[in-house]
Amino acid sequence: MKNTGVFATKGELETLKNIARRGWMNGDRVMVFSVQEGINRDDATCSAKEACHKVALKHGLPEILGYYGIDADGGFVEC
Repeated sequence: MKNTGVFATKGELETLKNIARRGWMNGDRVMVFSVQEGINRDDATCSAKEACHKVALKHGLPEILGYYGIDADGGFVEC
């Protein structure tokens, strides 16, 4: 992963945490311990990955192959 130096706002981070906590896998609930884990899981919901990527783009980051994730401090990372 590559750090971008761009960070989500506190409100955005809370929203992403809520989405990541939903982490559905094959119809069963999956427990995650952080927004980073929830979004970066291989089996994370598309909505969690897409939501994080969209927020990163709103902060002016360029479109990339793959997607943007987020670290524990709220910094966007290239995945």
